[in-house]
Amino acid sequence: MSWPNHLTKLSSETYRHFMAKAALFYLLRRMKHDVASEWRVGNGYVDLVDQTTRTFYEIEFSSSKKFRDRKIQQYRTAGYEIIIVDCSKLSKDIDKMKTYLSQFVIPD
Repeated sequence: MSWPNHLTKLSSETYRHFMAKAALFYLLRRMKHDVASEWRVGNGYVDLVDQTTRTFYEIEFSSSKKFRDRKIQQYRTAGYEIIIVDCSKLSKDIDKMKTYLSQFVIPD
């Protein structure tokens, strides 16, 4: 479902979820990272994979510990780190959104 350095929008995604994914994709690509969206992992698709740092990013608006732990279990893959991006307090302002999301980015 995914191609390298290509952003995919799913028909079931909310506008806010897609905008968060797009902003995070943008930040990673500006760092010259190889990124793909909707990457097949086990029994699901992770929102973004950064092949440069071997990191999965899963954007979530539900921040319960139980929910996050379930996502981590679902996407656990040897050699990859999983970052659950808590977007429950994400601003609708794109500049504030980028600033907030940058705290989750794993640099080179």
